[in-house]
Amino acid sequence: MSRKTPGPPRGGPAPYPTPPAAAEVVGRDQRRRRSGAHRRRLRLSGIRPRLFMGFVAVAAITAAIITGASYFLIRDALVSRVATNAHSQLLADVDANGAQLQQSNSAQTDTTIADFMAKNGGGVILLITTRGPVASDSQFTNQDITKAFQTAAHDQVVQERKIIDGTPYVVTGTRINPNGPEVYLFTSLESEQAILTELMTIGLVSGGLALLGAGGVALLATRNVLVPIRRLGHAARMLGQGDLDVRLEVKGTDEIADVSRTFNETAEALARSIAELRAMDAASRRFVADVSHELRTPLTAMTAVTEVLEDVEDADPTTVSAAHLIANETKRLARLVEDLMEISRFDAGTAAMRIEDINLPELIEATLATRGWTSKVTVDAPPLLATRIDARRMDVVVANLVGNALKHGGEPVALSLFDDGQYVIVQVADSGPGIPADALPHIFDRFYKADKARGRSEGSGLGLSIAFENARMHGGQLSARNRSEGGAVFTLRFPKEQQIGVLSEADGADDRSSGLSGSGPYGRTQGVSV
Repeated sequence: MSRKTPGPPRGGPAPYPTPPAAAEVVGRDQRRRRSGAHRRRLRLSGIRPRLFMGFVAVAAITAAIITGASYFLIRDALVSRVATNAHSQLLADVDANGAQLQQSNSAQTDTTIADFMAKNGGGVILLITTRGPVASDSQFTNQDITKAFQTAAHDQVVQERKIIDGTPYVVTGTRINPNGPEVYLFTSLESEQAILTELMTIGLVSGGLALLGAGGVALLATRNVLVPIRRLGHAARMLGQGDLDVRLEVKGTDEIADVSRTFNETAEALARSIAELRAMDAASRRFVADVSHELRTPLTAMTAVTEVLEDVEDADPTTVSAAHLIANETKRLARLVEDLMEISRFDAGTAAMRIEDINLPELIEATLATRGWTSKVTVDAPPLLATRIDARRMDVVVANLVGNALKHGGEPVALSLFDDGQYVIVQVADSGPGIPADALPHIFDRFYKADKARGRSEGSGLGLSIAFENARMHGGQLSARNRSEGGAVFTLRFPKEQQIGVLSEADGADDRSSGLSGSGPYGRTQGVSV
Protein backbone atom coordinates (compact mmCIF):
# COMPACT_ATOMS: atom_id res chain seq x y z
CA MET A 1 0.00 0.00 0.00
CA SER A 2 1.50 3.32 -1.05
CA ARG A 3 1.09 6.51 0.96
CA LYS A 4 0.99 10.03 -0.39
CA THR A 5 1.20 13.43 1.19
CA PRO A 6 -2.33 14.52 1.98
CA GLY A 7 -3.74 17.43 0.06
CA PRO A 8 -7.06 19.08 -0.57
CA PRO A 9 -9.77 16.96 -2.21
CA ARG A 10 -9.51 17.18 -5.97
CA GLY A 11 -12.87 17.35 -7.62
CA GLY A 12 -14.46 16.56 -4.26
CA PRO A 13 -17.46 18.35 -2.88
CA ALA A 14 -17.02 21.78 -1.40
CA PRO A 15 -17.08 21.96 2.39
CA TYR A 16 -20.62 21.87 3.66
CA PRO A 17 -21.90 24.46 6.09
CA THR A 18 -22.34 23.01 9.52
CA PRO A 19 -26.02 22.01 9.75
CA PRO A 20 -27.86 22.87 12.95
CA ALA A 21 -28.58 19.96 15.20
CA ALA A 22 -32.04 18.51 14.81
CA ALA A 23 -32.75 18.99 18.50
CA GLU A 24 -31.79 22.66 18.22
CA VAL A 25 -34.13 23.19 15.26
CA VAL A 26 -37.01 21.45 17.01
CA GLY A 27 -36.38 23.41 20.20
CA ARG A 28 -36.34 26.68 18.30
CA ASP A 29 -39.63 25.83 16.59
CA GLN A 30 -41.22 24.91 19.91
CA ARG A 31 -40.07 28.18 21.46
CA ARG A 32 -41.52 30.10 18.52
CA ARG A 33 -44.85 28.31 18.88
CA ARG A 34 -45.00 28.93 22.62
CA SER A 35 -44.16 32.60 22.24
CA GLY A 36 -46.59 33.04 19.36
CA ALA A 37 -43.86 34.51 17.15
CA HIS A 38 -45.19 32.63 14.15
CA ARG A 39 -48.54 34.37 14.62
CA ARG A 40 -47.25 37.90 15.09
CA ARG A 41 -45.69 38.28 11.67
CA LEU A 42 -47.40 41.11 9.81
CA ARG A 43 -48.42 39.97 6.37
CA LEU A 44 -49.78 42.81 4.27
CA SER A 45 -51.43 40.31 1.95
CA GLY A 46 -53.15 38.49 4.84
CA ILE A 47 -56.84 38.43 5.66
CA ARG A 48 -56.61 40.85 8.59
CA PRO A 49 -54.96 43.72 6.64
CA ARG A 50 -57.32 43.22 3.73
CA LEU A 51 -60.44 43.18 5.91
CA PHE A 52 -59.15 46.14 7.89
CA MET A 53 -58.44 48.14 4.76
CA GLY A 54 -61.83 47.14 3.35
CA PHE A 55 -63.71 48.36 6.42
CA VAL A 56 -61.68 51.56 6.55
CA ALA A 57 -62.18 52.17 2.83
CA VAL A 58 -65.95 51.71 3.15
CA ALA A 59 -66.05 54.06 6.13
CA ALA A 60 -63.87 56.64 4.37
CA ILE A 61 -65.90 56.54 1.15
CA THR A 62 -69.19 56.76 3.08
CA ALA A 63 -67.95 59.69 5.17
CA ALA A 64 -66.62 61.45 2.08
CA ILE A 65 -69.91 60.99 0.20
CA ILE A 66 -72.04 62.18 3.11
CA THR A 67 -69.80 65.13 3.93
CA GLY A 68 -69.37 66.15 0.29
CA ALA A 69 -73.06 65.83 -0.52
CA SER A 70 -74.00 67.76 2.62
CA TYR A 71 -71.48 70.47 1.81
CA PHE A 72 -72.69 71.05 -1.74
CA LEU A 73 -76.39 70.82 -0.86
CA ILE A 74 -76.09 73.23 2.07
CA ARG A 75 -73.84 75.56 0.08
CA ASP A 76 -76.33 75.72 -2.77
CA ALA A 77 -79.19 76.27 -0.33
CA LEU A 78 -77.38 79.06 1.50
CA VAL A 79 -76.27 80.78 -1.68
CA SER A 80 -79.73 80.40 -3.20
CA ARG A 81 -81.32 81.96 -0.11
CA VAL A 82 -78.89 84.87 -0.13
CA ALA A 83 -79.40 85.37 -3.88
CA THR A 84 -83.19 85.34 -3.50
CA ASN A 85 -83.09 87.81 -0.64
CA ALA A 86 -80.70 90.06 -2.55
CA HIS A 87 -82.94 89.95 -5.62
CA SER A 88 -86.00 90.87 -3.62
CA GLN A 89 -84.14 93.56 -1.69
CA LEU A 90 -82.75 95.15 -4.84
CA LEU A 91 -86.19 95.31 -6.45
CA ALA A 92 -87.64 96.82 -3.27
CA ASP A 93 -84.89 99.44 -3.11
CA VAL A 94 -85.37 100.34 -6.76
CA ASP A 95 -89.11 100.69 -6.29
CA ALA A 96 -88.61 102.86 -3.20
CA ASN A 97 -85.74 105.03 -4.39
CA GLY A 98 -85.80 104.76 -8.18
CA ALA A 99 -87.80 107.97 -8.81
CA GLN A 100 -85.64 110.02 -6.45
CA LEU A 101 -82.51 108.60 -8.02
CA GLN A 102 -83.68 109.58 -11.50
CA GLN A 103 -84.40 113.11 -10.33
CA SER A 104 -81.01 113.51 -8.66
CA ASN A 105 -78.75 116.09 -10.25
CA SER A 106 -75.65 115.88 -8.04
CA ALA A 107 -73.13 113.30 -6.92
CA GLN A 108 -73.85 114.20 -3.29
CA THR A 109 -77.48 113.20 -3.69
CA ASP A 110 -76.42 109.97 -5.38
CA THR A 111 -74.15 109.15 -2.43
CA THR A 112 -76.95 109.81 0.05
CA ILE A 113 -79.34 107.55 -1.85
CA ALA A 114 -76.68 104.80 -2.08
CA ASP A 115 -76.04 104.93 1.66
CA PHE A 116 -79.75 104.78 2.39
CA MET A 117 -80.28 101.80 0.09
CA ALA A 118 -77.27 100.00 1.62
CA LYS A 119 -78.68 100.38 5.12
CA ASN A 120 -81.97 98.83 4.07
CA GLY A 121 -80.42 96.01 2.01
CA GLY A 122 -77.62 94.98 4.32
CA GLY A 123 -75.07 95.11 1.55
CA VAL A 124 -73.02 97.52 -0.53
CA ILE A 125 -74.76 99.63 -3.19
CA LEU A 126 -72.94 100.77 -6.30
CA LEU A 127 -74.72 103.35 -8.49
CA ILE A 128 -73.58 104.12 -12.01
CA THR A 129 -75.14 107.27 -13.40
CA THR A 130 -74.29 109.80 -16.04
CA ARG A 131 -72.42 111.67 -13.32
CA GLY A 132 -70.15 108.63 -12.63
CA PRO A 133 -70.06 105.70 -10.22
CA VAL A 134 -71.01 106.16 -6.57
CA ALA A 135 -70.67 103.45 -3.89
CA SER A 136 -71.74 103.18 -0.27
CA ASP A 137 -68.33 101.63 0.41
CA SER A 138 -65.26 103.20 -1.14
CA GLN A 139 -63.58 99.82 -1.75
CA PHE A 140 -66.07 99.01 -4.53
CA THR A 141 -65.81 100.64 -7.94
CA ASN A 142 -67.25 100.10 -11.36
CA GLN A 143 -64.13 98.01 -12.08
CA ASP A 144 -65.74 95.27 -9.99
CA ILE A 145 -68.48 94.97 -12.61
CA THR A 146 -67.59 93.13 -15.76
CA LYS A 147 -68.76 94.44 -19.13
CA ALA A 148 -70.74 91.30 -19.84
CA PHE A 149 -72.55 91.49 -16.51
CA GLN A 150 -73.22 95.21 -16.97
CA THR A 151 -74.63 94.57 -20.45
CA ALA A 152 -76.89 91.81 -19.13
CA ALA A 153 -78.17 94.08 -16.34
CA HIS A 154 -79.50 96.64 -18.88
CA ASP A 155 -82.55 94.52 -19.64
CA GLN A 156 -83.21 92.48 -16.47
CA VAL A 157 -82.14 91.70 -12.92
CA VAL A 158 -79.04 89.53 -13.08
CA GLN A 159 -76.81 87.93 -10.42
CA GLU A 160 -73.38 86.41 -10.19
CA ARG A 161 -71.01 85.16 -7.47
CA LYS A 162 -67.69 86.90 -7.25
CA ILE A 163 -64.72 87.02 -4.88
CA ILE A 164 -63.45 90.51 -4.12
CA ASP A 165 -60.35 90.89 -1.98
CA GLY A 166 -60.75 87.31 -0.77
CA THR A 167 -64.39 87.71 0.29
CA PRO A 168 -67.21 85.96 -1.64
CA TYR A 169 -70.16 88.15 -2.74
CA VAL A 170 -73.42 87.76 -4.60
CA VAL A 171 -73.65 90.65 -7.02
CA THR A 172 -77.19 91.64 -8.08
CA GLY A 173 -77.66 94.32 -10.71
CA THR A 174 -80.29 96.02 -12.86
CA ARG A 175 -81.09 99.30 -14.67
CA ILE A 176 -84.00 101.41 -13.53
CA ASN A 177 -85.10 102.21 -17.07
CA PRO A 178 -83.52 101.91 -20.47
CA ASN A 179 -81.69 105.16 -20.06
CA GLY A 180 -81.66 105.43 -16.26
CA PRO A 181 -79.00 104.75 -13.65
CA GLU A 182 -77.65 101.30 -12.91
CA VAL A 183 -77.96 99.81 -9.41
CA TYR A 184 -75.72 97.01 -8.15
CA LEU A 185 -76.03 95.29 -4.74
CA PHE A 186 -72.99 93.45 -3.29
CA THR A 187 -74.17 90.94 -0.66
CA SER A 188 -71.40 89.31 1.41
CA LEU A 189 -71.29 85.52 1.85
CA GLU A 190 -68.87 85.55 4.81
CA SER A 191 -71.41 84.19 7.29
CA GLU A 192 -72.40 81.44 4.87
CA GLN A 193 -68.73 80.62 4.28
CA ALA A 194 -68.23 80.33 8.04
CA ILE A 195 -71.18 77.94 8.23
CA LEU A 196 -69.71 75.81 5.45
CA THR A 197 -66.27 75.82 7.10
CA GLU A 198 -67.82 74.66 10.35
CA LEU A 199 -69.75 72.02 8.44
CA MET A 200 -66.52 70.76 6.85
CA THR A 201 -64.85 70.62 10.26
CA ILE A 202 -67.75 68.62 11.64
CA GLY A 203 -67.62 66.35 8.61
CA LEU A 204 -63.91 65.72 8.98
CA VAL A 205 -64.24 64.99 12.69
CA SER A 206 -67.19 62.71 12.02
CA GLY A 207 -65.26 60.98 9.25
CA GLY A 208 -62.29 60.46 11.54
CA LEU A 209 -64.54 59.00 14.24
CA ALA A 210 -66.17 56.82 11.60
CA LEU A 211 -62.75 55.55 10.53
CA LEU A 212 -61.83 54.76 14.11
CA GLY A 213 -65.10 52.96 14.60
CA ALA A 214 -64.67 51.06 11.35
CA GLY A 215 -61.14 50.10 12.41
CA GLY A 216 -62.43 48.79 15.72
CA VAL A 217 -65.22 46.86 14.04
CA ALA A 218 -62.70 45.50 11.52
CA LEU A 219 -60.39 44.31 14.30
CA LEU A 220 -63.26 42.58 16.07
CA ALA A 221 -64.54 41.06 12.85
CA THR A 222 -61.13 39.85 11.76
CA ARG A 223 -60.47 38.43 15.21
CA ASN A 224 -63.67 36.40 15.07
CA VAL A 225 -62.62 35.13 11.65
CA LEU A 226 -58.87 34.76 12.12
CA VAL A 227 -58.74 33.13 15.54
CA PRO A 228 -60.44 29.93 14.29
CA ILE A 229 -58.32 30.02 11.13
CA ARG A 230 -55.16 30.49 13.18
CA ARG A 231 -56.14 27.58 15.41
CA LEU A 232 -56.78 25.50 12.34
CA GLY A 233 -53.37 26.43 10.92
CA HIS A 234 -51.64 25.63 14.22
CA ALA A 235 -53.42 22.28 14.40
CA ALA A 236 -52.41 21.53 10.80
CA ARG A 237 -48.77 22.31 11.63
CA MET A 238 -48.91 20.08 14.69
CA LEU A 239 -50.45 17.32 12.61
CA GLY A 240 -47.73 17.74 10.00
CA GLN A 241 -45.11 17.43 12.76
CA GLY A 242 -46.52 14.08 13.82
CA ASP A 243 -48.98 14.98 16.60
CA LEU A 244 -51.82 12.73 15.51
CA ASP A 245 -53.86 13.45 18.65
CA VAL A 246 -54.44 17.12 17.82
CA ARG A 247 -58.11 18.04 17.47
CA LEU A 248 -60.10 21.26 17.07
CA GLU A 249 -63.01 22.39 19.23
CA VAL A 250 -66.09 22.69 17.03
CA LYS A 251 -68.37 25.63 17.84
CA GLY A 252 -71.45 26.70 15.95
CA THR A 253 -72.70 25.61 12.56
CA ASP A 254 -70.93 28.07 10.26
CA GLU A 255 -68.38 27.30 7.54
CA ILE A 256 -65.44 27.41 9.95
CA ALA A 257 -67.16 24.86 12.16
CA ASP A 258 -67.61 22.63 9.11
CA VAL A 259 -63.91 22.99 8.27
CA SER A 260 -62.95 22.19 11.88
CA ARG A 261 -65.20 19.14 11.88
CA THR A 262 -63.70 17.97 8.59
CA PHE A 263 -60.19 18.50 9.97
CA ASN A 264 -60.99 16.39 13.03
CA GLU A 265 -62.38 13.61 10.85
CA THR A 266 -59.33 13.75 8.59
CA ALA A 267 -56.94 13.70 11.56
CA GLU A 268 -58.76 10.75 13.08
CA ALA A 269 -58.67 8.82 9.80
CA LEU A 270 -54.99 9.67 9.37
CA ALA A 271 -54.22 8.53 12.91
CA ARG A 272 -55.96 5.22 12.25
CA SER A 273 -54.07 4.75 8.99
CA ILE A 274 -50.72 5.63 10.57
CA ALA A 275 -51.41 3.28 13.48
CA GLU A 276 -52.20 0.46 11.04
CA LEU A 277 -49.10 1.19 8.97
CA ARG A 278 -46.94 1.30 12.07
CA ALA A 279 -48.36 -1.98 13.27
CA MET A 280 -47.76 -3.57 9.87
CA ASP A 281 -44.24 -2.14 9.71
CA ALA A 282 -43.45 -3.33 13.22
CA ALA A 283 -44.80 -6.77 12.38
CA SER A 284 -42.72 -6.84 9.20
CA ARG A 285 -39.55 -5.83 11.03
CA ARG A 286 -40.25 -8.32 13.79
CA PHE A 287 -40.81 -11.04 11.19
CA VAL A 288 -37.52 -10.25 9.44
CA ALA A 289 -35.66 -10.13 12.76
CA ASP A 290 -37.22 -13.37 13.99
CA VAL A 291 -36.59 -15.20 10.74
CA SER A 292 -33.03 -13.94 10.56
CA HIS A 293 -32.40 -14.93 14.16
CA GLU A 294 -33.88 -18.38 13.65
CA LEU A 295 -31.79 -18.92 10.52
CA ARG A 296 -28.49 -18.15 12.24
CA THR A 297 -28.24 -21.46 14.10
CA PRO A 298 -28.90 -23.77 11.13
CA LEU A 299 -26.72 -21.58 8.91
CA THR A 300 -23.87 -21.91 11.39
CA ALA A 301 -24.22 -25.68 11.29
CA MET A 302 -24.47 -25.68 7.50
CA THR A 303 -21.36 -23.52 7.24
CA ALA A 304 -19.41 -25.95 9.39
CA VAL A 305 -20.60 -28.93 7.35
CA THR A 306 -19.73 -27.28 4.05
CA GLU A 307 -16.25 -26.45 5.33
CA VAL A 308 -15.78 -30.11 6.19
CA LEU A 309 -17.01 -31.16 2.76
CA GLU A 310 -14.58 -28.72 1.10
CA ASP A 311 -11.67 -30.33 2.99
CA VAL A 312 -12.44 -33.85 1.73
CA GLU A 313 -9.50 -34.80 -0.48
CA ASP A 314 -10.52 -38.15 -2.00
CA ALA A 315 -13.92 -37.05 -3.28
CA ASP A 316 -14.65 -37.08 -6.96
CA PRO A 317 -14.65 -33.78 -8.91
CA THR A 318 -18.44 -33.61 -9.08
CA THR A 319 -18.74 -33.88 -5.32
CA VAL A 320 -16.02 -31.27 -4.78
CA SER A 321 -17.75 -28.88 -7.20
CA ALA A 322 -21.08 -29.39 -5.48
CA ALA A 323 -19.47 -28.86 -2.07
CA HIS A 324 -17.88 -25.61 -3.22
CA LEU A 325 -21.21 -24.43 -4.64
CA ILE A 326 -23.06 -25.27 -1.45
CA ALA A 327 -20.37 -23.60 0.65
CA ASN A 328 -20.47 -20.39 -1.38
CA GLU A 329 -24.25 -20.20 -1.34
CA THR A 330 -24.33 -20.93 2.39
CA LYS A 331 -21.86 -18.12 3.08
CA ARG A 332 -23.86 -15.79 0.87
CA LEU A 333 -27.05 -16.69 2.72
CA ALA A 334 -25.31 -16.16 6.06
CA ARG A 335 -24.17 -12.69 4.98
CA LEU A 336 -27.68 -11.86 3.83
CA VAL A 337 -29.13 -12.94 7.16
CA GLU A 338 -26.59 -10.85 9.07
CA ASP A 339 -27.37 -7.86 6.83
CA LEU A 340 -31.08 -8.26 7.44
CA MET A 341 -30.53 -8.42 11.18
CA GLU A 342 -28.47 -5.25 11.08
CA ILE A 343 -31.14 -3.50 8.99
CA SER A 344 -33.79 -4.61 11.47
CA ARG A 345 -31.73 -3.09 14.31
CA PHE A 346 -31.52 0.19 12.39
CA ASP A 347 -35.29 0.20 11.85
CA ALA A 348 -36.04 -0.67 15.46
CA GLY A 349 -33.63 1.99 16.75
CA THR A 350 -31.65 -0.56 18.77
CA ALA A 351 -28.38 -0.29 16.83
CA ALA A 352 -25.80 0.64 19.49
CA MET A 353 -22.69 2.78 19.17
CA ARG A 354 -19.40 2.12 20.95
CA ILE A 355 -17.29 5.25 20.69
CA GLU A 356 -13.51 4.93 21.00
CA ASP A 357 -10.44 7.06 20.34
CA ILE A 358 -9.23 5.70 16.99
CA ASN A 359 -6.42 6.64 14.62
CA LEU A 360 -8.46 6.54 11.42
CA PRO A 361 -5.55 5.95 8.96
CA GLU A 362 -4.51 2.89 10.98
CA LEU A 363 -8.07 1.58 10.93
CA ILE A 364 -8.24 2.04 7.15
CA GLU A 365 -4.94 0.19 6.69
CA ALA A 366 -6.19 -2.70 8.81
CA THR A 367 -9.49 -2.79 6.92
CA LEU A 368 -7.74 -3.07 3.56
CA ALA A 369 -5.12 -5.52 4.80
CA THR A 370 -7.68 -7.88 6.36
CA ARG A 371 -9.53 -8.18 3.06
CA GLY A 372 -6.44 -8.37 0.87
CA TRP A 373 -7.02 -5.03 -0.86
CA THR A 374 -3.76 -3.33 0.09
CA SER A 375 -2.21 -3.70 -3.35
CA LYS A 376 -5.39 -2.69 -5.16
CA VAL A 377 -6.06 0.61 -3.39
CA THR A 378 -3.96 3.78 -3.35
CA VAL A 379 -4.33 5.59 -0.03
CA ASP A 380 -3.78 9.32 0.34
CA ALA A 381 -3.91 9.94 4.10
CA PRO A 382 -1.91 11.55 6.88
CA PRO A 383 -0.04 9.19 9.25
CA LEU A 384 -2.13 10.31 12.22
CA LEU A 385 -5.73 11.51 12.40
CA ALA A 386 -7.30 11.04 15.83
CA THR A 387 -11.08 10.55 15.81
CA ARG A 388 -13.74 9.44 18.24
CA ILE A 389 -15.79 6.90 16.34
CA ASP A 390 -17.24 3.41 16.48
CA ALA A 391 -14.36 1.46 14.92
CA ARG A 392 -16.48 -1.52 13.95
CA ARG A 393 -19.09 0.56 12.16
CA MET A 394 -16.48 2.74 10.45
CA ASP A 395 -14.80 -0.45 9.25
CA VAL A 396 -18.17 -1.43 7.75
CA VAL A 397 -18.44 1.84 5.86
CA VAL A 398 -14.88 1.76 4.46
CA ALA A 399 -15.12 -1.92 3.53
CA ASN A 400 -18.39 -1.46 1.68
CA LEU A 401 -17.22 1.64 -0.20
CA VAL A 402 -13.89 0.10 -1.26
CA GLY A 403 -15.47 -3.26 -2.05
CA ASN A 404 -18.14 -1.60 -4.16
CA ALA A 405 -15.47 0.39 -6.05
CA LEU A 406 -13.37 -2.72 -6.73
CA LYS A 407 -16.28 -4.88 -7.79
CA HIS A 408 -18.51 -2.54 -9.76
CA GLY A 409 -16.11 0.29 -10.58
CA GLY A 410 -12.62 -0.53 -11.71
CA GLU A 411 -9.01 -0.33 -10.69
CA PRO A 412 -7.12 1.70 -9.78
CA VAL A 413 -9.15 2.66 -6.72
CA ALA A 414 -8.02 5.73 -4.74
CA LEU A 415 -8.94 6.36 -1.11
CA SER A 416 -8.35 9.89 0.20
CA LEU A 417 -8.58 11.02 3.80
CA PHE A 418 -8.73 14.71 4.78
CA ASP A 419 -9.01 16.64 8.01
CA ASP A 420 -11.42 19.54 7.51
CA GLY A 421 -10.96 20.94 11.00
CA GLN A 422 -14.14 19.89 12.74
CA TYR A 423 -14.97 17.27 10.14
CA VAL A 424 -13.25 14.31 8.50
CA ILE A 425 -13.71 13.59 4.79
CA VAL A 426 -13.15 10.15 3.28
CA GLN A 427 -13.37 9.77 -0.48
CA VAL A 428 -13.26 6.52 -2.45
CA ALA A 429 -12.88 6.95 -6.22
CA ASP A 430 -12.73 4.26 -8.89
CA SER A 431 -11.86 4.24 -12.57
CA GLY A 432 -14.94 2.47 -13.84
CA PRO A 433 -17.77 3.63 -16.09
CA GLY A 434 -19.45 5.55 -13.29
CA ILE A 435 -22.97 5.34 -11.93
CA PRO A 436 -25.90 5.65 -14.36
CA ALA A 437 -27.73 8.93 -13.96
CA ASP A 438 -31.03 7.21 -13.18
CA ALA A 439 -29.34 5.13 -10.47
CA LEU A 440 -27.72 8.01 -8.54
CA PRO A 441 -30.85 9.00 -6.58
CA HIS A 442 -31.37 5.35 -5.49
CA ILE A 443 -27.79 4.21 -4.95
CA PHE A 444 -28.27 3.96 -1.17
CA ASP A 445 -31.71 2.32 -1.33
CA ARG A 446 -32.09 -1.16 0.07
CA PHE A 447 -31.78 -4.04 -2.39
CA TYR A 448 -31.16 -1.57 -5.21
CA LYS A 449 -28.80 -2.70 -7.96
CA ALA A 450 -27.74 -0.28 -10.65
CA ASP A 451 -27.17 -3.14 -13.11
CA LYS A 452 -30.61 -4.67 -13.54
CA ALA A 453 -29.09 -7.57 -15.46
CA ARG A 454 -27.16 -8.83 -12.44
CA GLY A 455 -30.24 -10.04 -10.62
CA ARG A 456 -28.13 -12.63 -8.83
CA SER A 457 -24.73 -11.77 -7.45
CA GLU A 458 -22.66 -12.25 -4.35
CA GLY A 459 -23.92 -8.98 -2.91
CA SER A 460 -27.26 -8.57 -1.18
CA GLY A 461 -27.91 -5.00 -2.27
CA LEU A 462 -27.80 -3.89 1.37
CA GLY A 463 -24.13 -2.93 1.71
CA LEU A 464 -24.40 0.72 0.69
CA SER A 465 -27.64 1.09 2.64
CA ILE A 466 -25.91 -0.23 5.79
CA ALA A 467 -22.93 2.05 5.12
CA PHE A 468 -25.30 5.01 4.77
CA GLU A 469 -27.00 4.20 8.10
CA ASN A 470 -23.65 3.80 9.86
CA ALA A 471 -22.52 7.17 8.49
CA ARG A 472 -25.74 8.74 9.72
CA MET A 473 -25.22 7.25 13.18
CA HIS A 474 -21.86 9.05 13.26
CA GLY A 475 -23.66 12.32 12.50
CA GLY A 476 -22.20 12.28 8.99
CA GLN A 477 -23.24 12.28 5.36
CA LEU A 478 -22.56 9.75 2.64
CA SER A 479 -22.95 10.86 -0.96
CA ALA A 480 -22.14 9.55 -4.44
CA ARG A 481 -21.42 11.26 -7.74
CA ASN A 482 -19.62 10.74 -11.03
CA ARG A 483 -16.27 12.36 -11.77
CA SER A 484 -15.77 14.39 -14.90
CA GLU A 485 -12.66 12.36 -15.75
CA GLY A 486 -14.59 9.12 -15.39
CA GLY A 487 -15.48 6.81 -12.58
CA ALA A 488 -17.58 7.21 -9.46
CA VAL A 489 -16.59 8.79 -6.17
CA PHE A 490 -18.22 8.16 -2.80
CA THR A 491 -17.70 10.82 -0.12
CA LEU A 492 -18.10 10.27 3.61
CA ARG A 493 -18.11 13.34 5.84
CA PHE A 494 -18.51 13.10 9.62
CA PRO A 495 -17.45 15.05 12.74
CA LYS A 496 -14.27 13.95 14.50
CA GLU A 497 -15.81 14.25 17.95
CA GLN A 498 -18.97 12.21 18.47
CA GLN A 499 -21.37 13.45 21.14
CA ILE A 500 -22.32 9.92 22.16
CA GLY A 501 -21.07 8.45 25.38
CA VAL A 502 -19.01 5.26 25.36
CA LEU A 503 -21.25 2.26 25.94
CA SER A 504 -20.45 -0.19 28.67
CA GLU A 505 -19.62 -3.79 27.92
CA ALA A 506 -23.11 -4.80 28.97
CA ASP A 507 -24.70 -2.18 26.75
CA GLY A 508 -22.80 -3.31 23.69
CA ALA A 509 -22.76 -7.02 24.40
CA ASP A 510 -25.91 -7.82 22.53
CA ASP A 511 -24.92 -5.76 19.53
CA ARG A 512 -21.49 -7.34 19.36
CA SER A 513 -22.70 -10.89 19.96
CA SER A 514 -25.25 -10.58 17.19
CA GLY A 515 -22.73 -8.59 15.19
CA LEU A 516 -22.15 -8.25 11.54
CA SER A 517 -20.88 -10.93 9.26
CA GLY A 518 -17.22 -11.29 8.43
CA SER A 519 -14.27 -10.47 10.61
CA GLY A 520 -12.15 -7.35 10.73
CA PRO A 521 -9.31 -5.85 12.69
CA TYR A 522 -11.57 -4.36 15.38
CA GLY A 523 -13.84 -7.18 16.48
CA ARG A 524 -16.66 -8.60 14.39
CA THR A 525 -17.24 -6.42 11.35
CA GLN A 526 -19.53 -6.26 8.41
CA GLY A 527 -18.42 -7.97 5.25
CA VAL A 528 -18.79 -6.41 1.86
CA SER A 529 -22.45 -6.63 0.77
CA VAL A 530 -22.81 -4.48 -2.31
